[in-house]
Parts: sequence; structure tokens; C-alpha cells
Amino acid sequence: MSETIETTENFEEMLNAFENEQKRTRVKNGMIVSIDDNGTVFVDVGEKVEGVLPKTEITDENGELKFNVGDEIPVVITRRRTSKGEAVLSHKMAVNEAKRKEFLDKFNVGDEVEVTITELNKGGFVAKNEDGVEFFIPKSESALKLNEDNIGKKITAKIIEIKKNGVVISRKQLLNEKKEERNKFVEAIKDEIVKATVKNLKKDGVVIEFENGWTGFVPKDEVSYKKENHFRLLKKGDEVEVKLIDADKMLFSIKATQNDPWEEVKESGIANGDVLSVTVTNIREYGAFVDIGNGVEGFLHISEISWNSNSKIEDLLKVGDEIDIEVTDLDLENRRLRVSYKSLLPKPSEKFAENHNEGDIVEGKVVNLTDIGGFIEVDDVVCFLPNRFVSWTKGEKAKDILENGETYDFVVVSIDADNNKIILSKKDAEDSPYVAFAKDNSLGDTIKGVIKNIADFGVFVSFKNGVEALIRKSDLEKDIEEYSVGDEIEGHIVELDADNKRVKLSQK
Repeated sequence: MSETIETTENFEEMLNAFENEQKRTRVKNGMIVSIDDNGTVFVDVGEKVEGVLPKTEITDENGELKFNVGDEIPVVITRRRTSKGEAVLSHKMAVNEAKRKEFLDKFNVGDEVEVTITELNKGGFVAKNEDGVEFFIPKSESALKLNEDNIGKKITAKIIEIKKNGVVISRKQLLNEKKEERNKFVEAIKDEIVKATVKNLKKDGVVIEFENGWTGFVPKDEVSYKKENHFRLLKKGDEVEVKLIDADKMLFSIKATQNDPWEEVKESGIANGDVLSVTVTNIREYGAFVDIGNGVEGFLHISEISWNSNSKIEDLLKVGDEIDIEVTDLDLENRRLRVSYKSLLPKPSEKFAENHNEGDIVEGKVVNLTDIGGFIEVDDVVCFLPNRFVSWTKGEKAKDILENGETYDFVVVSIDADNNKIILSKKDAEDSPYVAFAKDNSLGDTIKGVIKNIADFGVFVSFKNGVEALIRKSDLEKDIEEYSVGDEIEGHIVELDADNKRVKLSQK
């Protein structure tokens, strides 16, 4: 209470000061008599008084004169310089005074004004409207902290007092009235379906406006039961029906005004394993969404679209396609529906098994290479080539030695029709390095290699084609400690078993 009294007294002091200044500085009309080179304008204000004002007071933003010698302009005498017999004038103050009087003629207590806070005052804020008219906002009526952070802030306030020399406005009173009006509006539409207009579309939802000017917000998840971008469903100016879901935040829902399609699904008795006819509504890189007919959308993961894991969605489906799917995961509690398209299609592996057996040699084309192996197309069926079946050389990967689009021979390792999985091997379609070694070498032949490893019982020798041989410690011509990894070594073949990949050498 004491703060309110102090604020009022401060404002009275300010208004009284303005009144005294007003009596001393009334608006008069004067005529420009000359403008000197120093930027001073001399004005005849009558009563045998000549006044001066800075040239800047009668120039525009470009520095051009708005008036010339002989023109009549309104001025205010700000002070008198008796020693020189002249008065100091202000044209701008006269213009502002005229604007203030014009404002006071048009506005009344209770009217709303838009102003910008320009400075702090002992008892509150000073603000101006776009015409430069000054207003006073007592601290208790501002609903703001009295600090410089609020200078430059634009606000709307209500006129609560008009005096000859000033206007008092209240932001707090306007906010309270708006809050009361808002509460009445909220109470009136609670539990009701009301119409609104789409005012704006944002990333996180939709701004709506009601007939009475109040606005609200519809979160994007409350726009529709469909999992579709709200920018595609609505546009600015559309009329929508909404229902209030959060009075404090003024949040509304469009889908709350509609029948819940999930209740229809629940009542329909749809279950996992059922086959439904659906429409493709949306396609993403990770899968597609399908409408089962009442607005509920099921998710069709990319892995459930085709048996060919190398296929692209856009090559198989497009928005608007009508297809049959199988319900694979219906979760009514969490409102989730997953479906499969490929489960209703023939498995390529079954077709493959009609023409091929495990162990067959087939010709296939490389269609994709990955870190774990390659995908090979054989008779329009995509098979898998694991890295372990790529080469007889340890560590080699499919992407290291194969080329996309090239054709090679492969051996069918396994056919799993139930899981639609066919495994191929490239290395088994070729002679092993040991078979090739046996063709080029015989028992007793002397050959050279490089020591790859040294063990307690002997040394392992490797050759360029990947073949490894063992020289036992007892077959070395020197002590084993005299040998090092990387040394070139020579020996003659004493054992050659290509089937079991075993070669032994001796230096004796």
C-alpha cells in the first residue's frame, strides 16, 4: 500500500513539474526571418521578441530544410536570454505538444494504447507511442521489474487517468482484464466443440484463432490420428473444429473432435495373422505407412516389403497403391500396428530350391558389396556370399576382390527356404591353393619360402599363393634359435596332402 501512495506522489510531482513548464513554455507561432551560416535559425515570435533555434530542428533525416525564410512555424519558448534580448526556441517541442493535445482529444480513460518504454522514472516507467506522445506507467501498474532491461520493450496498456499535462497508463490492469476475459472464454468452451481458423502453421503445431480474437495452439500430435505431416493436412485460413485440452496453456485438439478409429479397430476383432486390403499413404526411406480404411495407419518396415533385401522401396510401392498385407503386430494398448507385405508373396528361395541343390555350381552377378559380404543375383534371386566364403586367402573380403555388376561362379552352400536364405561360396568354386600347389609341385622338390612363425617344435613357412608348410625342429639344418621371422628359407617337400591342406619340408 505504501508503494502505491509513494508512486502516486511521485507522479503528482512529475505532473506538477510538467504543468509549471507548460505555463512557462506555451506554443506560439513564429516566422523564420533568417538562417545564418553557423546553423542558427532566427524566428520572430511577436511581442518584440526574437528567438533562436538550432537548424537541426527544421531539417529532415537527410539534412534537408523543411522550412525556408518567411515560413511560419509553431515554436515553444524554452528559456529567455535577457542579456541578448532573445529567447531560446524549440520547434520539435511544439510539434510534440500538438501531437499530445491531438491524442488527448481522441482518447479517453479505458482506451488501450501501444507504447514503447523509453526510460526509468523514480516511480515507474516513461513510455512513448509512435507519435512521440509521452505516458507514465507507475511501477505498481507495470507488472514489470523496474530495471533497464525493459527499456525498448513494446507493450499494450490501458489509460487509467488523463490530466492536462500527462497520461497515466496501466499494463497490469489490462493484463488482469484480459485474464478475466480469457477465463470466461475458457469456461464457456470447456467440454465443447468449437470452430476456429488456422492462423499459422509451425514446426511443432498449428496456431488457431477464434471469432472473438483469442488464439490457441494445436500440438502436431493433436492434429490427426494419421501419422502425417500437419503441413500436408492443413493450410492457413482453413476452418477447423477443436476441443480444449489444456486451459492454462490454451492447448486444443482437432482429433479429439473426431471418432477414435482405434476404438473401431478394437471392436472389429482384427488380430495378428489377418489379411487386410490397405492403401499406401506415406513412404519413407525406412518403410511405408498404410491406411487400413478408417484412418488408422499401420507401419510397413522396409524389411517387410520385399524378400529381396537389396530392393528400393520406391521401385516397389508408391503413395495411393492398394495392396494386401498381413497383420503381424497389433498392440491396442499402445495403439501400434505393424504389417507385412512380403509375407503374402512367394519366397524366392522356394523357387530357387526347385531348380538348384546344395553343392551345385551356379553363375551369379554381384549386385551389392558390404563389409560383411556380397549379394549375388542368381536366376533373379538374391543370395548371400559371406566373407568367409569369398577367398582361400585369410582376411580377404568380398568388396576387396569382387566388382559390382561382374559375373562369377559360385557353389551353393545352403538353401533355407523357411527363412528365405541362400548362402553361396566363391572359394569352393575354385581349386584350393593346396590343390594348385600339388599340381605344380611333387615330393622331393626343393622350394623356397619365408618364415611366417616360429614355434617350439619347428618353423612355419609361407608361400605367395597362401600355402603354408611346416619344418619340424628335427628337420632344420641349424639350431632353431638361429632362425628369425621373415627370413627366406629353403627345403625339400617330404609330405604333400592337398585334401587336408598339409605340407611338410625338410632341410636334411
